[in-house]
Amino acid sequence: MKILVTGATGFLGSHVVPTLRKQGHEVGCIARIGSALSRCHEGCSIWRVTDNGQGLHATVRAFGPDVVVHLAAHYVRDHRAEDISSLIKANVEFGTHLLDAMAQTGCDALVYAGTAWQHYRDQDYCPVNLYAATKQAFSTIAEYYRDAEGLRLLELHLYDSYGSSDRRPKLFNRLLAAAETGEDLSMSPGTQRLHLVHVDDVSRGLAMACEQVMSFEPGERRVYRLPSDGAVTLRELVEKFNVVSASRPVTVRWGARPFHRREVFQPWEGAPVLPFWKAEVSLERGLETICHLRAVGNRIGG
Repeated sequence: MKILVTGATGFLGSHVVPTLRKQGHEVGCIARIGSALSRCHEGCSIWRVTDNGQGLHATVRAFGPDVVVHLAAHYVRDHRAEDISSLIKANVEFGTHLLDAMAQTGCDALVYAGTAWQHYRDQDYCPVNLYAATKQAFSTIAEYYRDAEGLRLLELHLYDSYGSSDRRPKLFNRLLAAAETGEDLSMSPGTQRLHLVHVDDVSRGLAMACEQVMSFEPGERRVYRLPSDGAVTLRELVEKFNVVSASRPVTVRWGARPFHRREVFQPWEGAPVLPFWKAEVSLERGLETICHLRAVGNRIGG
């Protein structure tokens, strides 16, 4: 198929693109003007667009995709007033331009990433934060295009992803940094449960979703999720990390920091898992890979 990917230069997108290409698909990558490309984008058609979606209509028309994979997003855990415009522009406005471009150019199949954080307290819809609310806003707008234009929609609600090339300021990088410096790490009491899904599994799920959405009827929409092989508490995660990183264990001061406002203690599990998909990379194996590659990198750097 011809598959167009937004957010292709992000952590998830930079893994999805090579996964799709290995399966023989022709991949087009949408990247913001000024964003950096990497080796994983070689051999792809590259389309540059502005933050407000200028150029999307021309891109979709020129590339002519069978499916669009929409991963572009802006994430803020606890927003400030100055974050509001960027959250809405990236997560609502940009996506609406994409939907409109698809409707105007005849591409009717969309796979896009939602978040489990749209389901605080295990509700059908209750956003944990403004980021999750903007993701739901896009989903609501997509519903209009589904009904009015017959778009086929497959929405994957994702949990926390991780992998060895992750540069985001996420938990795993905090653990790795603490292991290298030997400094104590201040954390909450650590009783919240998490689904942690390796980026290779998420990428494989998105590729499978591209195949599945093509069998939908016009105007059909389905919502699935991609969970890990078992949720763990934050304390259990650190214990597993210290087993793998036995020579450099992390010392955590549990309870030194309060829980986040609107902390998620139990992951949402209110939708079916994507058919025929299951997580293959265990948390233990994922941690081993991350720690091994970080150690190799440190030796080369030294």
